[in-house]
Amino acid sequence: MNKKLIKAGVLTVSAAMLLSGCYPSMLLSDRPSYNTSPYDPLTPPPVHGGGGSDSSDGSDPDGRGTQLNFNDQQLEIDRVERDEEVAMKNDGVWTVFVYLCGADLESEDGAGTDDMKEMQNATKSCSDLRFVVEAGGAREWKNSTCKNRKSQRLLIQNGYTEVLECSDSRNMGSASTLADFLSWGVKNYPSQYMALDFWDHGGGSINGVCFDELHYDDSLTLAEIDSALLSVYGEMTDRFELIGFDACIMATLETANILVPYARYMVASQDLLSGLGWKYECFGDALNDGAKDGAQVGRYICDYYYDDCIRYRYYDAAPVSVIDLSRIDDFIGAFNAYAADIYEYAQNGGTTEIIKAAKQAMNFGGNNWTEGYTNMVDVKDLIRLTSSRSANAGTAIQRLESCVIYMSDSYYSNDSGGLSVYYPLSVQGSSELDVFRNICVSPYYLGLVDLCAYGSDNNGSTDGYDFDWWLGSGSGFWNSFFDWGGGYDYWDSDYDNDLNFDYTDSSITFTVPPHLDDDGYYCFRLSEDSLNVLDTVYCNVMLSYWDDYDDCEYMLDLGTDDYVDLDWSTGECRDSFTGEWFLLPDGQPLCVYLTDTGYDPRSGDSYNIYTSPVKVNGEDTYLRIKQTYGYDYMTTEVMGIWNGINANGSASREVYQLKSGDRVCPCYPAYDVYSGEYVADYYGDDYVYNGDPEIEYDMLYEGDYYYAFEIYDLFDNVFYSDFVLFGVESDGSLVYYN
Repeated sequence: MNKKLIKAGVLTVSAAMLLSGCYPSMLLSDRPSYNTSPYDPLTPPPVHGGGGSDSSDGSDPDGRGTQLNFNDQQLEIDRVERDEEVAMKNDGVWTVFVYLCGADLESEDGAGTDDMKEMQNATKSCSDLRFVVEAGGAREWKNSTCKNRKSQRLLIQNGYTEVLECSDSRNMGSASTLADFLSWGVKNYPSQYMALDFWDHGGGSINGVCFDELHYDDSLTLAEIDSALLSVYGEMTDRFELIGFDACIMATLETANILVPYARYMVASQDLLSGLGWKYECFGDALNDGAKDGAQVGRYICDYYYDDCIRYRYYDAAPVSVIDLSRIDDFIGAFNAYAADIYEYAQNGGTTEIIKAAKQAMNFGGNNWTEGYTNMVDVKDLIRLTSSRSANAGTAIQRLESCVIYMSDSYYSNDSGGLSVYYPLSVQGSSELDVFRNICVSPYYLGLVDLCAYGSDNNGSTDGYDFDWWLGSGSGFWNSFFDWGGGYDYWDSDYDNDLNFDYTDSSITFTVPPHLDDDGYYCFRLSEDSLNVLDTVYCNVMLSYWDDYDDCEYMLDLGTDDYVDLDWSTGECRDSFTGEWFLLPDGQPLCVYLTDTGYDPRSGDSYNIYTSPVKVNGEDTYLRIKQTYGYDYMTTEVMGIWNGINANGSASREVYQLKSGDRVCPCYPAYDVYSGEYVADYYGDDYVYNGDPEIEYDMLYEGDYYYAFEIYDLFDNVFYSDFVLFGVESDGSLVYYN
């Protein structure tokens, strides 16, 4: 159906003003307030590595239990190891050391208190189980045992909790705090089976785990965990049976590599754990059922977590993996051989193809400019998508599958491989890359990331840089990097990944530029070169709003969607916008950003995932919305309320469900219609959720709107077309003004 086209004065708005992040607002009666929340539509949250002033940066070989070297084109893995491993005691007892950094999970929701109650329950019926807890990092505790803004050491056994120590707050993000706890713990509570559990938020390989809200959200990096575990290595005669993470996004290859000398098994999740976390009764039930090793106990952790999520209707529960750490070295060797193939292919003109595959691979923890980035990509999916370029890909996948000995189920089909690997979907600054080169498991993969990251900053051009001289130098992999400073100059640059709307930073060019055709469609045709580096095309819709107080027009952002028809063979594209949008039940439109698309093979349905910045009960957060497309139906639902990736790099763990009585207020960043400058965040009216359908998908109300294309290339650059003005009439028809 042709769109209605009205001849009028030309009214296009320069796309350089489209600082995507505004919010649409319908009827705004009051003077809008400025948003001082962590959500900033102009600047994505930065990602920082954790670690306090006493943190080990890994440059001291004596502070690492693993050293990687590269000699004669061969990767050598040198790990500390004992001549003989002997149990600390032959008593059949399991001691679980819990490094419980409460943070906001405890101070706001009492999640740590709930889990300590579960630990008590687990020990009531199992005399061979005890939990030794270091509890800290929270402003407030929701129990009478733990003291606010203090650090405590607790013993939980036989259904009771005993306070062993209480002291001034110790920084849970410091390697020395972890080392001191473990040294004290294995000395005073040795047992035949010992486990270590990191409890808190997680941020993946770069940002680590355990973000202490009493110490500037400092976190334990992987290098710090390595250093702390090595410091107590000589005090132990055996390794931990299991090291786990009751935290988000920590099932990574880099994490597993660090833990190999210290544990037999790792238990962690690649994605966001629900706020429920582990179900600690599983330990007692596992032992009572005869579980004897970390693999068997790990299965109980996985299954109990999943069952708990289903019980409380957390249907998007992330699967949890059990990793056999004794098999990691075999996988690292195969992964390095695969990476060598891919690195060579990228050097010979295949960079664009590799970047495209990495962006298509399954990823975890948000990874969009609105919610933040963890840059954790499923390693199996990455290998699979590039397998045609490596003769070693099949072996790498087989050895990965041998490492991941168990994964919990997932309500929605999940084809993840059980381990993630770092890939810079969006580089968050030179410090992120400095952290990664300290924990990367393969020199070739490091070279590949360096090549692709640098290429992303230069539209695919890496002329003048040669990584091979270092790969063939015969020097130590990690050590030579520390001595030399590492990588290209890019790694140490003051790289800034703020959103950029300058045309000159995009590689996109056209054979037919964006224009309104005679039928009222906004369309363009890409050049062949641009089509080769194209990532995706979205549309951005804004509401025209006249502010009587300022006596001027603003554009209020309704967000982005995939209302475009793109022919990938010709580069021809035109809008397919129908005027429908996401609305609250009271008619207010939401600002939504398309963050992910997928396909559920169980149902045969396709789906889109959106994030919508809002206030819920006065607090800034995001609604996560899922739109499912079946053969002859479409459903729209709120998956939950999620706070995204914090400025410190930690992933918010709790995904809340809307409850009856919750106040939802849509939020819309506003921009000057002529200068494109950000003005303020405008807010709509509170909608009180009462159990009715949460989100509607219907025609926008009558008024004037703006539409533009957002064209993303593979190098993290965005081209914004000019805005065209259109109207929605009372009968629901669209009118484009030309």
